[in-house]
Amino acid sequence: MRELAQTIDVFLYPLGLLAVFGLLFFTERLIFLHKGRIQPKRFVRGIENLLKASRYEEALSVCEQTPCAVARLTRAALLHRSEPPLVLKDMLRQHALLELPMLRKRIESLHMMGQIAPLIGLIGTVFFLLKGFWRLGELQAYTYLTSVAPLFASALAVTLVGLSERLLFTIAYHFLNGRVRLLIFDLEWTASEWLLFFQKSTCVKKEEATVTSEG
Repeated sequence: MRELAQTIDVFLYPLGLLAVFGLLFFTERLIFLHKGRIQPKRFVRGIENLLKASRYEEALSVCEQTPCAVARLTRAALLHRSEPPLVLKDMLRQHALLELPMLRKRIESLHMMGQIAPLIGLIGTVFFLLKGFWRLGELQAYTYLTSVAPLFASALAVTLVGLSERLLFTIAYHFLNGRVRLLIFDLEWTASEWLLFFQKSTCVKKEEATVTSEG
């Protein structure tokens, strides 16, 4: 096994670098997405209670101290709460779109590395097969395959490593994409909740103003 590794080390170096960078990217994204996900329903209800108690500054402070996409979207909703519903809806949608690049950062890099790894393995396979057949052509007709078997084994080994990395990169890519989809769902739910909340607040204020004017 050691001899085999020494034979294919030229191709193991780039594959190893891909594996190291892929592990770093996956770990960083996993930690970021884990920290960036909270229970949106509990958070939004808490902010709503603060607003109902007329503690607007405290609500803003809570949003600023919570490092997640839902909190940033909530802060944007609070800052533009006096806008008409259609304007507020458009602003919240734009803010949610601005969150997407931050959520998907480096995930596409994992996908790209997953595509590169099997190509390196394929290049290594073709290289060692050509080398093996070239050596067969130089040898006499009656010769043992032990002289070329290591080259064929190296060709298969490089392919195995490349395909294994492709599998791991694919799993990591889809796993992180699943986490991102959950966060996008949280953002959509949060935006809808704030639109409904401010619409209800506006209706209540109008009713109170009507009652006051009639009185």
